[in-house]
Amino acid sequence: MAELPAVHVTTDAVGDLDVDALIVPVFRGAIEGPGTDVALRALGLDDVPRQHDFRGKLGEILHLAAPGQPWGRVTLVGLGRLDALSDETLRRAAGSAVRSVLATAQTAATTLTLVEGSTDATRAVAEGAMLGAYRYDDTRSDPQPRTLTDVTLVVASSLADRAGAAVARAGIHARAQCVARDIVTAPPNRLGPVEFADLAVELLGDDVEVEVWDEQRLADEGCGGHLAVGRGSARPPRLVRLRYAPADPVATVSLVGKGITFDTGGISLKRPSSIMDNMKGDLGGAAAVLGAFTALAELHVPVEVRGELCLAENMPGADAQRPSDVIRIRGGTTVEVMNTDAEGRLVMADALALSAEDDEVDAIVDVATLTGAAFRAIGKRASAVFANDDDLLRQLLTAGDAAGESIWHLPLWEDLRDNLESDVADLDNLGRGDEAGATMAALFLREFVDGTPWAHLDIAGPFWQDEDRYHLPRHGTGVPVRTLLRWLEAAGDHSG
Repeated sequence: MAELPAVHVTTDAVGDLDVDALIVPVFRGAIEGPGTDVALRALGLDDVPRQHDFRGKLGEILHLAAPGQPWGRVTLVGLGRLDALSDETLRRAAGSAVRSVLATAQTAATTLTLVEGSTDATRAVAEGAMLGAYRYDDTRSDPQPRTLTDVTLVVASSLADRAGAAVARAGIHARAQCVARDIVTAPPNRLGPVEFADLAVELLGDDVEVEVWDEQRLADEGCGGHLAVGRGSARPPRLVRLRYAPADPVATVSLVGKGITFDTGGISLKRPSSIMDNMKGDLGGAAAVLGAFTALAELHVPVEVRGELCLAENMPGADAQRPSDVIRIRGGTTVEVMNTDAEGRLVMADALALSAEDDEVDAIVDVATLTGAAFRAIGKRASAVFANDDDLLRQLLTAGDAAGESIWHLPLWEDLRDNLESDVADLDNLGRGDEAGATMAALFLREFVDGTPWAHLDIAGPFWQDEDRYHLPRHGTGVPVRTLLRWLEAAGDHSG
């Protein structure tokens, strides 16, 4: 995993900070944030410099030389409108600022934490700083320069003790998210189903029980979705089963992650081919689940968490499944495969059925890069959520808001359920008609949870982006790892 800078807190005065870069905030309208006045006056400036490309818009950066000062430079970072300030704007500003000094400074300090002066704000700035420092360099023969090793957050003395704990928790969440980023961004020739399963064993160590089902075990257990999707590939499918079991858990939940390690669409080949390069990231759901599992023990999550990583490669090989094939999912439901590019729901159906069979499981949450229809409906910066339980839905929306990972509720229209009916099998994997594709996929998944409280997160939009944006890097973003962790950490509050 990429090395992230160490983050510390201090109560020192701004003028006493000896760092390569001092990061201070500016709001729209050249309104100076905490510490900015001290820094500018030390440079002999009465006001924020007027620049055509720096107006204090969120994430904008302006570097100023600082001769004769204890800071090598002063970096102004835009916070946007003062009346729109939130923990998420602080997180985004911190990410932008740290990325801007990542290759040119060894040490940095920021007063962004003084804007709000709360533990939540401190945590947000720490998360932004660490997430903004991420780069994927695993496959470069000559990695990009990266010199930043330490970031110091200036906090009020009354907050010092609590701020340290907030920063520690932020670090656990950020590292877990970066695990998912690494997996999503990794080249598909290096990370097939078998390699992903091996990685899970390697990362989780003794804190989590890990069981890997190979193709023979999948056949013995009736997991026809995995076997059907994996048929066209020379790389066999795997189901990785995880269990984190704390003492005296307050509840038991199951996380199910779609892990298609590369998705060509199968026989129903994706068109145009230019969209296929990011299909190495079609394992984003499984990556997020695995990333979350790496943090559970360190966070002392009070919930027993089961995990199902549904791993297969969807290729158009000589033995690939065909449109109109009928397959049998775990539990006996038969499915007519009308489109082989609707494959994620087939592997997930096996895992959802397995989770629902367990009477100890109180709730199931699945995560998947499932449908383009989701981001066509709500854009690429938010996950869509579907749920059969209002309380679970509310918990996830609250967790997403706290994490700064946008989630939008979409409906499970009962009137569309009939579209899943097949002429020759129990279900059609696509649904008749060309409407409400994200809802049809969610309705299909609901068929396998047997009434267990369940939510489906469709992350097909935010799992990937083409350019760096605030604390999120180009390519794999690691969404929604921090939402899952926030939800699980809060489970004790919901168990009442």
